[in-house]
Amino acid sequence: MKIKQAFFIIICFFYSNKTSSITPSINLKFNYTISPNDKINILQDSLKAKLDIIQNGIDENEKLLANQEFVSILRRTLKLKNSFDFTFDSLNTISILQSPDNYFKIYNWFVENDDNTYRFYAMIQFKNTKKDVVFLNDNSDDILNVEQAELRSDNWYGCLYYNIIKNKAKKSYTIIGWDGNNEFSTKKIIDVIRFNRYNNIKFGAPIFKDDKQKSKKRVIIEYNDRSPVSVQFNKKSKQIIFNNLVPQKKELDGIKAYYVPDGSFNAYEYKKGKWWLIKDIDARNQNN
Repeated sequence: MKIKQAFFIIICFFYSNKTSSITPSINLKFNYTISPNDKINILQDSLKAKLDIIQNGIDENEKLLANQEFVSILRRTLKLKNSFDFTFDSLNTISILQSPDNYFKIYNWFVENDDNTYRFYAMIQFKNTKKDVVFLNDNSDDILNVEQAELRSDNWYGCLYYNIIKNKAKKSYTIIGWDGNNEFSTKKIIDVIRFNRYNNIKFGAPIFKDDKQKSKKRVIIEYNDRSPVSVQFNKKSKQIIFNNLVPQKKELDGIKAYYVPDGSFNAYEYKKGKWWLIKDIDARNQNN
């Protein structure tokens, strides 16, 4: 048996040497370049897989681990060429908003905690700058006097944005968002986002006027979790129209979890760089 094995090895060695001497060497090289859009598509598939876990994970720990990986992949993706103009069709369960002047985009999502509260996440990407994407850190639980606080990217009142409105001031925008808050109440937030010449971000500006004397830097509308409340921008009238809210009973005044719509509507109307409160509007009239 050993003799046969040795004989077989000798034949293989002889044959390989002989054929190598008469067969020209062939070097095959494949030059294949992946386009920026192909790279983004590949990364988008990874992002979608992480999103599925973030939204359907078995518990908070699994969701948060997937979210860490999602943040890392998204940051890498948004640094790629052409990513600003990419549609990200597969990421249809997060909010992706582009400012009306095409200056920036917000990528925005949340993780639902085991106690039915929410933690929000967002990244801001700029169109015409080499500046890195900006991550927003949700610090909602520790922000005092919310409607008067001036905030930054590392101290953000987190929510899920669904509308961006360009303000008169340069690099200033009004943004409207949703906050699931908890199992008892929900919030809608009307805020301002501003950028300086270095694209540093500030949230809040004293442009919300309930009357001539009082100003707010943002508006928080909190209401009963089971009540449908609309806060929407009307382009024709330049108004942010929302339900008027009242407590279900007089003795519940001030406890926002018991506030519900009473059938009437209010609005903030944009005039000369300020949002002015108008009570009891006719929401059916587009031009009011």
